[in-house]
Amino acid sequence: MILVLSTYRTGGTNLCKKLAEDNGFENLDECFHESLVDSHKDAIRYIARRPSTVVKLFPYHISHSPIKGLLTELVNLSTQIIMLVRKDFDQQCQSYYICKQINNWHDNFEQPADITLDKDKWQWCVNFLHNQYLDLSELRQRHELDRLFGIKLMFTHQLEKGQKYNRPVKWDKAPGFTNIDIEELFLE
Repeated sequence: MILVLSTYRTGGTNLCKKLAEDNGFENLDECFHESLVDSHKDAIRYIARRPSTVVKLFPYHISHSPIKGLLTELVNLSTQIIMLVRKDFDQQCQSYYICKQINNWHDNFEQPADITLDKDKWQWCVNFLHNQYLDLSELRQRHELDRLFGIKLMFTHQLEKGQKYNRPVKWDKAPGFTNIDIEELFLE
């Protein structure tokens, strides 16, 4: 199993699709999503029986799973672990905020969507994503993923650009620049 550890709006969906295609694997995507907790145990059993799979996992999924030690179980079933990080945190926050506002996570659209800035909701998104990266960095260190499993660190800008979404938006008011250096959490 190829395990992709990441967080929201990093390009992980397209990376998982590409990994599955390139390796002839089944893409299980976010099979441990917080909305699917009733099927987490079945997903573990499925992966154990069919290891030719790709799974995307976020810290939020881990913290909301009924399976204690979910990450450990998945790491032990993995043949490859990739940690995907998006350096342009400001753009990631904007993408996440937009998806939450329009409740559309993966579709392309041609007409610009009107986005209203709610500063409290914006700040919640920034804090949530930053905390997800802090958790991801901490999981990497606590489980010694680099030393024990040879984790591959990838950045979104290394992915093929042709698979980006076409999602024009029009803000009523720009959210301002979010100046948090995510990359420093993952440098050794």
